[in-house]
Amino acid sequence: MTTEQRLLNAAKELIKEQGLINFSMSDVPRACGLSRACCYQNFRDKNEILAALCIEEIQLNIQVIKEQRYRDFVGTFSMVLRPVIFNHLKVKDQLALEHIFAELLLLINQLPEIEEFKFLKRGCEFIDMERKLNPR
Repeated sequence: MTTEQRLLNAAKELIKEQGLINFSMSDVPRACGLSRACCYQNFRDKNEILAALCIEEIQLNIQVIKEQRYRDFVGTFSMVLRPVIFNHLKVKDQLALEHIFAELLLLINQLPEIEEFKFLKRGCEFIDMERKLNPR
């Protein structure tokens, strides 16, 4: 496992345990036994970690849809956190997140119009609407 992945896993667990408001970047390296310097070599700030968590989850969800493992779809970071942090990200991170999110939306829109996917599709429509109202 890479150092970056160790840091992301630690951040994910800290957010689950403490919540986003109490999440501190300085807790991340401590949680996985690494130095603060090591953390800052991989992530410039808290928002960059949060963007990486969103992107990681979206990539996972793209794979889930492609493999038709719909029950494994998660929206903890990509659906809930993305709108909260997006405007605080650096342009590079915004572009990366927008690119991969557009790919996910395309796949979700191609899912059949059945009851099983209604909630997912409506949630994505809402996020897409938010994206269009707050363009970068």
